[in-house]
Amino acid sequence: MLPISPYHRSLWVRNIFLGLFALGLIAVLFKLGFGYKQITLYKQAKAFYEQKNLLQAEETFSRAHDMAFLSYGDDEWNSIMFQLASIRTELEGLQQQSRAAILEKKVAEIGAVYEQYQAVKKNYQNQKDVPAMFFQQLSARLGMDKSFSDYYLNALQTAKAQAQSNLEKENYQDESFIETLLAVPDEYYGGKKKKQAELTALFQNYEKTKLRKLIASAPFEEVITKTATSIRHYEKLGIETDWLVGQLEKYALAEIKEVIRSKDLSAFVDMAAAYRKIEDVLSSDSPVLDSITRYLDGKLKQAEQYIKSFEFTKARELYEQLNPLQDTATLLSDLNKLWLEYDPARLLQLRYPDRTFTDTLSGTDRWGAKLYAFGLSEADHRLYFAAKMPNDSVLYLDQSLDVDLKTAKAKIDDKLGSKEKPVIIVSASGKERANAYAAFSPNLTKESLKKSFSVEADELSVEDSEHVILKNAVGKGENEIALFKLEDNGLAYIEKLADLEQSSEETTEGTGSGEAPSPADSSTEATDQPSPATQKTDVFAGPGEEYEKIGQVAADGSFQVIADLNGWYQIVFDGKEGWIRATESTP
Repeated sequence: MLPISPYHRSLWVRNIFLGLFALGLIAVLFKLGFGYKQITLYKQAKAFYEQKNLLQAEETFSRAHDMAFLSYGDDEWNSIMFQLASIRTELEGLQQQSRAAILEKKVAEIGAVYEQYQAVKKNYQNQKDVPAMFFQQLSARLGMDKSFSDYYLNALQTAKAQAQSNLEKENYQDESFIETLLAVPDEYYGGKKKKQAELTALFQNYEKTKLRKLIASAPFEEVITKTATSIRHYEKLGIETDWLVGQLEKYALAEIKEVIRSKDLSAFVDMAAAYRKIEDVLSSDSPVLDSITRYLDGKLKQAEQYIKSFEFTKARELYEQLNPLQDTATLLSDLNKLWLEYDPARLLQLRYPDRTFTDTLSGTDRWGAKLYAFGLSEADHRLYFAAKMPNDSVLYLDQSLDVDLKTAKAKIDDKLGSKEKPVIIVSASGKERANAYAAFSPNLTKESLKKSFSVEADELSVEDSEHVILKNAVGKGENEIALFKLEDNGLAYIEKLADLEQSSEETTEGTGSGEAPSPADSSTEATDQPSPATQKTDVFAGPGEEYEKIGQVAADGSFQVIADLNGWYQIVFDGKEGWIRATESTP
């Protein structure tokens, strides 16, 4: 590589400096040109300003200012131009927002932009200075007022048409016209008062017409539900709804009074329950709710009267029907307690509703139970026993029977055992003797129904708490009148009291010899001798002498005992029911 001479080096340096100088000169000339153009724009802007052409002035000033080469004009004029640029930015921003909201049909956003625009407009409306004039010119160019006017006038027309269409088609799914009409500014109605008057008339006509058509075509619950929905809608929008509530109350009161007059309790309950669901839109002194409450109270008192008259089934049915209006669970529980006390036999009915019982007996305060009931079931040859314990629990027991259930009779014998813990004796037609007997001893502590004995004999009589006399028993005691003792494993033969033939002869011939009968003979005669037919006992309509006397029955037991309550027996005689006092002579 050849070395660079000093001459060439100095030549290159000179050329570089000349190039840089040329570039600098071009930059200066370029800046001078832009500066001249900027000054020219500033001057044009000043001229437009002086001509009151503020839009052109602001636009030209903004173009000059954007060049950012020179500052021009006095500070006051520049400040005015900057203020006008700020107004343009604000208005153009509102214009963009309004266009987007109108395009997307966002009623609330359109209203918000409109309010902002009106606030800005009001700020400059009464001013006479340059910013106010510029606002008016720019607003007119952007067409802000016309844009809002076109939108709201069209919205008014469309909303009113939608309301009319809903009524004609009886389709009320879309009621957005309400919000649209409320969103239209007051000035499009001619002022706030005119707007309020026009919308009140429109809404009332719409809702009253809708209510009439609903009443004509829809059931009660649908009418009140849809009307209540409208009331909530209006209240949410801040619209007074007393007029609509009044229309609803008038309709509902007439409908509910009609079902009350027709005594259609089921319809009343359904309507009242539906109406209470819209209680939030009603006044505290609603005549319909008051009517519902008064009628409900009357029905509850009617149920109480049923209970006092021992018509428990009617009372229960009434409580169950009223339950949708008022929680009657406690009332039903109290009713069942009273009903069980009055008729303990229901203990079996409650547990075995599909089973038929014959010869049912019931009562109170035996075997350690508050209430008890037992009955015979021919379907499965069993004795069923139920007891309500002191802690209100219910115990159920059952035991198989080996007697003819078609002829079976059950009774409580408190001589065999004790009055508090008597023995249940079931008697029926026997296979080898006239009668078959089965005795049972309930032991509620051990939850058992023990079979005390099972025997066939022509007759059975109870001597005391441990002994019975059997006439012609099968097995030990055959052809005898014999004494037996009740033991844990059944009846134990004790002694013969008389031969069966001898007893028959004495019965036929009498004791004409003058000899005193033996104890055995006396006992047998007492067993066989019927009660005097002339002995009568009064029958009352209820368990007490305060009830009406409804007849008399012979004390020989020609009636069926079906319940035992506080010293009174409920019986069936002559095909009807009554109550007699329980005495030692009562069978």
